[in-house]
Parts: sequence; structure tokens; C-alpha cells
Amino acid sequence: MLNINHKVGRMFIGRSLTSVKQRLSYADIHYDPYTWFGLNINLAILITAGVTALVYLITSNIFYSIISVVLTAVVYYLAVSTILSILSDQRARFVEQTLPDALLLMASNLRSGIPTDEAIILSSRPEFGFLADKIKEAGRRVATGETFANAFKRIPENVDSQILNKTIALIVEGLESGGEIATLLEETATDIRDNDILQREVRSVILVYALFIFIAAVVTAPILYAISTHLAQALSRLSTAISVAFITKGTPTLKIAPSDISPEFMLVFAYVNLIVTAVFGSLMVALITRGNEKYGIRYIPIFIAISIGIFLLVRYLVGGFFGSIRI
Repeated sequence: MLNINHKVGRMFIGRSLTSVKQRLSYADIHYDPYTWFGLNINLAILITAGVTALVYLITSNIFYSIISVVLTAVVYYLAVSTILSILSDQRARFVEQTLPDALLLMASNLRSGIPTDEAIILSSRPEFGFLADKIKEAGRRVATGETFANAFKRIPENVDSQILNKTIALIVEGLESGGEIATLLEETATDIRDNDILQREVRSVILVYALFIFIAAVVTAPILYAISTHLAQALSRLSTAISVAFITKGTPTLKIAPSDISPEFMLVFAYVNLIVTAVFGSLMVALITRGNEKYGIRYIPIFIAISIGIFLLVRYLVGGFFGSIRI
């Protein structure tokens, strides 16, 4: 099976090889890019075929089946891309959180008189995770005669972190300008921590906006849709029963004609809008609180479940409250 995936990947990967390799390395997935690409193509074909067959069995409509092919393929691609992006961001975030401690420990080792290569290697603590391996590799390069600046330039490789790239660039630039290594490491670590504290304060301030979006998308919208759909159904039943006859002799009877929009369509319309609102609400909440809308994907099922639950509950309560009214 792996051989088949590898062959399929070689057939279709084309110019995407470099991009696939980079995204896999950023996400810390040690997988052959050809096999990875072929595996996802085969899975996409199988899932698309299954969804399309199911849609056709349910609707017996070729147009809906064609739409399901396109939507399933697009959703699968977005899902895989988002998973890789989230894994990459989580890895970068972990590196950014542990980077100040690693730099301060390195500076402390240098000030204690330990040789540069040993000071770097001793700074690669296990709790630093992937960053520890990169620091240890840099220390080994310094021990083999490579300059500190050149060894440090390799640390940001395979990590999609702007903070790490800028930090290493600033340290290298300071060293090339004649700065002291220990002082540069300490000041850089302090700046990173100050920036992280500032970002947390900003997130705490804008948390109110995220809460407002959550209430509007997940609480208020279901209540309004529940009341409006129940009202539409009640008016539809009412319009078929009421007729007004004028007293004047010979005047024709005036009937209230039912609406062309059925209550069932209104109900489907409400469900679709609630799902769309919950999806975009979760993305906006993540964008405000985390600075990246991709983190909102994990909230989508929760938002949809709460929204649909409130919608059904309010419809039940409104139906029970007005159920005793008879026209």
C-alpha cells in the first residue's frame, strides 16, 4: 500500500515537492513527501467517491452529486492544510515560549567562564524539546570550528517562527557588529519576554469582543431564528384557515393565501444559517484571541452543537408556551 501511495505521489506531486517537504518539516512530520502526497490523493478520492455515492442515493440528483464532489475535495484539502498549519504553529509557539529561558541559560553559562561550545551544548535542556536539539547541533558546529554566527543561523531551520528568525538575525547582527555574546543573549531574552507579556495584556483587553461575538453567533442568533421559524409556521397554518367574508351582498369572499415559502424551507434555511454563523463566529473568536483564525477550527463543532441545541430548546419552549392558543 505504501508503494502504491509513493507511486501516486511521484505521478502528481510535480512542482509541489519543495512545498510539501517544507510543510512536513515545519509540522515535525517525518514522512516521505511522495508517500504523504500519494496517500492524501488516494484518501481524497475514496472519501469523495463515498460521499458522492451517498448523496446520490439520498437525493437521486446528479447536480447535487457533482456539487458534493467539488465540496468534498475542497473540504478535504482545507482540512489537511489546516492540520499541518496548526501543528506547525503549535511547534513554533512552543519554541517561542522556551527560547528566552534557553538564551538566558546560555548567557549564564558563558558568564561563568565555560567555553562557547560547551556553554551552548549545556543549554540544551530536555524541557526545551525540539529547540534543545537545534541548540545542541549549533554547539557541535561551534566545537568543530564553525563561527558562532554561522552556527546560530541554522537554528531557525524547519521552524516556521518569525520571532525565532528575527531573534537569531538580531543576535547574529549584533555579533558581527562587535557586541558581547552574553549581553546580546540576555537583552534579547528580556525583549522576547516583554513582548509576550504585552501580547497577553492585549488579548485580555480584547476578550470582551470575543465574548460579544460568541453571544451574538451562538446564543442570540439561535433564539431569533427559533422564534421567527415558529412564527412563520404559525402564520402559514393561520393563512390556510382564515377567510374574511364581507357583509355586503354579492361581495366575493377574501381569503388570505398561504405564502409560497414553506415552513420546511424556513427550517432548513435557519439550520444552514446557524451553521454558517457558528463557523465564522468561531474563526473570528480565534482571530481575536489567538491572532490566527486557524485555531478556530477546533471550536467549530462546539459552536455548532451549542447553537443547534439552543435553537431546538427555544423552539420547544415557544411551541409549548403558545401551543394552547387556538384560532
